[in-house]
Formats: sequence, structure tokens, C-alpha cells
Amino acid sequence: MASIISVDPFRCRMWDLHDRLEQNLDESNCRSEIDSISKHGQLIPALGRPLRDERNYEVELIYGARRLFIAQHLKRPLFVEVREISDAEAIIAMDIENRHRVDISPYERGRSYLKWLRGGFFKSQDELARSLHISSSQVSRLIKAATLPAVIMAAFKSPADICETWALELAAALTDADRHRTICAKARSIASATTRPSAREIYRQLLAAAAPGRKAKAKPRDEVVTDRNNRPLFRIRHQSSAVALILPIDKISAGTLEDVRSVVRGVLLSLPASGHASHLRHDSAPTEPVSQARLLAGADARD
Repeated sequence: MASIISVDPFRCRMWDLHDRLEQNLDESNCRSEIDSISKHGQLIPALGRPLRDERNYEVELIYGARRLFIAQHLKRPLFVEVREISDAEAIIAMDIENRHRVDISPYERGRSYLKWLRGGFFKSQDELARSLHISSSQVSRLIKAATLPAVIMAAFKSPADICETWALELAAALTDADRHRTICAKARSIASATTRPSAREIYRQLLAAAAPGRKAKAKPRDEVVTDRNNRPLFRIRHQSSAVALILPIDKISAGTLEDVRSVVRGVLLSLPASGHASHLRHDSAPTEPVSQARLLAGADARD
């Protein structure tokens, strides 16, 4: 039975299998949440389970590392939903919660999947995919993203700066020994520089190092449309000759999809023939991708 309690944050510890890289939690990258909790309090509890026979801790947190850091920083109690929960149940609960958070990077999710597989919680990538209700191809992509070496990750300010597409392209480039050396050398140079370029420029420079003389082309990232509480609703992907709406499969019924078709059809039919592209084009894209499913006719909605 679950209950929400107020607990001393210094009496909480994170679960060994949680997927947040704690070294990337600091006052600067948690500033907006610190300000929000200072003003409004903690609105969403962390998830934890009780610890017994532990001298220094009362609660083990399944997820909520960011909330824990902020509570410790502000020296105020942490609200935790406490459940008796198994490791397998905790893994699924954590993955569901983090899929809706834009600040959990593909790299962090991939590292978690690798850890769960190596720990024997799942027998195969296919079993892990079935348990988490995602596609096997997505599990494979995220695990590949997690193979990026530490020297590459150190070139970026945070793992959250690296979208899935970038991670996969860098991982593919690193499979060649010569390119591996040049990319890693460039990454060390970037990491040691006094001024660090933008994440997109770092990605461009690393791929350019892998292919001297050939300019790397950075792919645009999806625009994430959120609600008034900054929770992701759907994505907009700009392609060479089209704009794709990417909707979360777990929230879309056949009726809802038909409503979407009807609305989009009505908008397009109301425009002059030459006005479609200019009306739909939107050049401002957020910094973080969201892992959701594409709904396209004839395509696997999970891939």
C-alpha cells in the first residue's frame, strides 16, 4: 500500500539502478526547479521504498534524484510516495516516469537498459522491450547511444545535450579505429578549452574530425509541443518536403486519431494552395528531444 510521507532528504539514498547521472546535478542546471520549489513547494513526490536495518537511511528512491538534490540544497523535507515494490516493478515505474521527462537523455536511458540486462533483470533486449512496452529497435538504438566513451561525453556540458540521432551517428563513426582516434582527440580538445561551443557545434566538430574535408550536416531536432505545465504533448518534425506530427501512441485512440485527421484536413483545406508550407513552418525547436511514438499509416508506430 502506497503512502506519501515527508522525509529528511539526507536520510534518503538513490537506488543503485536509477538512471540519473548524479554528477550532472548541480545548482546551475537545477536552477529553474530550485526557484519553482522555493516558491511553490514540491508538487510531485518522488517514488521510494522503505529501508530496513539501515543505520543511515530510511528510504531508497526509485526515481527523483533531481528532487532529492533540490531538497538537500534547500534543506527542506522531501515528499516521497513510499511503496513496497520489487526491483522489476521499480524498473518499469521508473522508465514510465522518465519517458515523459525531457531532461533524461537517450544516453542515460541506454545506460540503464544495459545495466538492467547485465544485472539479469531481463534475459534479452526483446524481453526488456516487451516489459517496457516499447519496440526492440528503440531499445537497440538507446543501448547503442550508451556506448559513447567517456571522453566524448566530457566534450558536452551534459548528456542531455546529445539527442539520439547525434549519439547514433557518433557511435557509428567511432567503430572505425582511425576515426575513433581523431574524434576522441577532438573531444579532448573541446573539453579542455576555456570556452565551450554550443552542443550542436560540438557535434558538428566531432563529426567533421571523423571525416576531414567533409562538412558534417547537423540534423534539425524535433520541436516538442508542451502543455501549460511544460509536459510534452507531441512533436513536430521538419523534413525536406513535409512536416510530420509525432503523437504518443499510449495516448492516442482510433477516435482521437480520427479527430486529429479531421482537424489537420480542415486547416489545410482552408488555406490557399501556395500557403501551406509557410503556414506550417516553425523554425524554433527546443533543446531536448522526447521519446514518443510516430503514428504514420503503414508504419510500425513504435519504430
